[in-house]
This record gives sequence, C-alpha cells and structure tokens, in this order.
Amino acid sequence: MRVLPATVSPLPGETVRSLYSRLVERNSLTAGELWTAIRKSKQGLPLRTTPEAAPDVVAQLDDLPANWFDRDDTTNRLFSRCIHNNWAHAQCARCSALPKPVTMCRRCASGMNVEVQSRAGAFCARHERWHYDGRDEAIGIPVAYARAERCLTGTLWARGIGLDTGEIELACEIISTYRELVDGAPYTGGADQQMRDFYPEAVELTAFLTAPSAQAFLRNRQIGHLPVAAMIEAAATAVASRSRNRLSSVNEMFCASGRELRLGDSATKPIRHGRSLEMGALGVRIRDNVPRIRAVFLRHDDARRPLPTWRDQPPRHR
Repeated sequence: MRVLPATVSPLPGETVRSLYSRLVERNSLTAGELWTAIRKSKQGLPLRTTPEAAPDVVAQLDDLPANWFDRDDTTNRLFSRCIHNNWAHAQCARCSALPKPVTMCRRCASGMNVEVQSRAGAFCARHERWHYDGRDEAIGIPVAYARAERCLTGTLWARGIGLDTGEIELACEIISTYRELVDGAPYTGGADQQMRDFYPEAVELTAFLTAPSAQAFLRNRQIGHLPVAAMIEAAATAVASRSRNRLSSVNEMFCASGRELRLGDSATKPIRHGRSLEMGALGVRIRDNVPRIRAVFLRHDDARRPLPTWRDQPPRHR
C-alpha cells in the first residue's frame, strides 16, 4: 500500500496497535475505514479491525520498512531459563517472553497515548507519574515508587518477573488483605487501584519471596502449609511496616537447611518434628492459599524446554 499523507514517528518498543491508532488519528480517519482499505489490498484478513494481523502493511503506511516490527530487541524480554543459555537465567530471543504491553508515560510521549512492550513498570521515575493502564496521576511519595520501579526493572526482571506474570498481583492481594485486617474495613478499590495503592510494598514483598533463601523454604515440600503461611505473614507485616531490619530478620526466623528447620526463636529441629506455630489473622487467611502462593512465586524458576518435533518422537511399535 502507499504511504499515508501524514506519518508519525514510532517510539522504541511501540506496538502495532498503538502505531495504527496514531496513524488513524493523525490522518483524521476511523479505524474501520483504514482497515477496510487494508483488507482490499491484502486478502485473508479478518473483518474485525486487527492491525496485529498485518504488521508489514501498518509499517508501510507509516513509510517504514516492511520488517519494522520483526526487529526483536532482546533487552526488552523477560529473563528465563532455557537450553540455549545452558539453563541459566538469561534473555533468549527464542524462549523468553515479551512483557505485557503497557501505556507509556504521557509526558515521555509528548502527551500522546502510546502503548509499548519494553523493560518498564507502572511508574515513571523521571516525571514521577503513575501511568499504569492509561492513567496519568501524580504520586505523593515518589521515592518509594521510584525504588520499587528500579527493583522491578532490575532485580525482578532478571528473575523473569514482570507486571503481568502474576507475582506482583498476588503480592498486592496479600498486602491488601493485611491492610483490611489492620484498618478493620474492607478494601473497596479494584485491581488497578490496588496496584497503585500497594505498588511499593508488593514489589518489595515479591523481591523477598523470590530471593534464594525464601525460594528454598517455599520449594521444600517437607514443610507444610502452616510454616509457609507464618513466613508470608511475617514478611507482609515487615514490608507494611517499611522496616528493612525487620524484613531481614524473617530469613533468620524461618530457615530450612537439608532436613532441619528453624521456626521463630526455637532451636533447630528435624522438619517432621517442627513445633506448631501461632499465627495471626493474616496467616489464617493465607493458609488455605499456600498451594497457589507456592505455584505463583516458584513459577519464574521453571526451565523452558523446547517442544519436541515430529522427528524427536520415538517410533511407535505395532
């Protein structure tokens, strides 16, 4: 197709859908009108406006190379463990997934509504704005949010954890439950508001529960639900109090090494003879969700094995 009269400059990591929307707006068209013209020039496209189905055509409309969206920036991918990097955490162009598309900071995008897939979270540290899910809001305590953003795009990203992988959302639920018990009133905000209100605490709790010491505790199947619930309750309480010393002491209180387990201030005992724990209201609520918590916070450490091809299948015996 020929180039549209008015083109736009693509931003790093911008999605096909975002560039298509900006082209439509710049040329005073509707999404359906432009899609109808695309379908006439390229057969086999669906009736519904789906620019992701024709990225080469969208690139040509903006006077870009046809393979513009095929260029893969591996630095934006989440880390994963796969055979191509000897099972070490790394960014693999074949196995590592791209993060969920997020709305770019409006001030970074010069006021435009731009959607990108890049190594970014929900807070712009440069402009101190919350831009998750299309919002553009100022933050009252930007230091805590900036620290959380650095942790997400640094430590957690290297562990294969992003905004959409499940860990941050579950940590928000835990912190929200803790706040409900402390305040004595139910939290009425939705999932997006929950992410905004508890973002720093959720990122810090996720970083703690995906650290090697906590991972060893969660991965040990000889440890029952009660010790795990007690550890998560202690960690959530420490994170909510914003005391790093208190959070670091949780590792010393809950430690498993081989067949020995230390809980609280008790002496080290065999795991099967560990003493019973006294939990608060948060631990009681967490107890029934321990299998889900283990599955979510251990997910990032699973190795990605390539799918077997037809030639790799063993011969069938008749």
